[in-house]
Amino acid sequence: MWNCLKCGEPIEDQFDSCWKCGTAKAALPAQPSPAPAVAPKPGWRLVYKYFRGTFATWEELFNDASAFATGVGPERVVGISHSADRGDGVVAVWYWTEADAPATA
Repeated sequence: MWNCLKCGEPIEDQFDSCWKCGTAKAALPAQPSPAPAVAPKPGWRLVYKYFRGTFATWEELFNDASAFATGVGPERVVGISHSADRGDGVVAVWYWTEADAPATA
């Protein structure tokens, strides 16, 4: 793949000229200029924290999960899910954290 020097259009290697403006591939310099330095983006990973209790009410579980999600911040919270099995309730808060940061226990 090469980029046209005149208009910047990406062109497949099999073509000798730009389809958009007609500039010849031969017009390219012998050595391509190095790409500009780009600051690396921090890596992110999806993690969760769950709240569970057979003796806790749904209101208590959701209040705990809500308080945790508020502390994490709305820009990082993906969602809150819940499930129940024979009176055992679980509420999970899914959120983004930096790849090298430990998940909240």
